[in-house]
This record gives sequence, C-alpha cells and structure tokens, in this order.
Amino acid sequence: MEEKQILSKNPFGLNIALPQKSIQEVQKVAKQELENITVNPFIEYFEENEKVFSGEVANEIKKYQAQMYSLGQVMREGQPHSSLNIKM
Repeated sequence: MEEKQILSKNPFGLNIALPQKSIQEVQKVAKQELENITVNPFIEYFEENEKVFSGEVANEIKKYQAQMYSLGQVMREGQPHSSLNIKM
C-alpha cells in the first residue's frame, strides 16, 4: 500500500493571514521604492545633462574652437616675420 501524505491547505508557518489593507500598503511602498531605485536616477541624469543630449554643448564647443582659430590667426599675422639676416 502506498502512503499518501496529506498536506494542509496552508503549511506550517504559512498559515498567517495578513489583512488586505496591509498587503496593499506593502505593494504601494515597494512600487515607490522600486521607482526611486530604477527610474528616478535615469530621469535625473537626463535632466541634468539635457544640453549634452540636445547638442547644445557640441555647438558651444564648435563656437569656441572657431574663436580660438580666429584668435590664433590674428596673433600669427601680428607677429613679425623673422628673416635670416646674418652679418659677416
């Protein structure tokens, strides 16, 4: 003959019933914490670095490079050209 184990509907230690309101509160808090951990840092990162992603920073860099080049040209033109004058 086979022995059949009869398990109760709720095994020992798991037969505690939690109020539905408590379960909903835990779910609500868990959802908020999960958003704070995963979603909010990404949103904050993109908000802080919006100029980088929109291309404003690249345009500013190009503008400053053009200014530096122009300033270099003016400075090079203003320098006296040295010539090789050797007196013997």
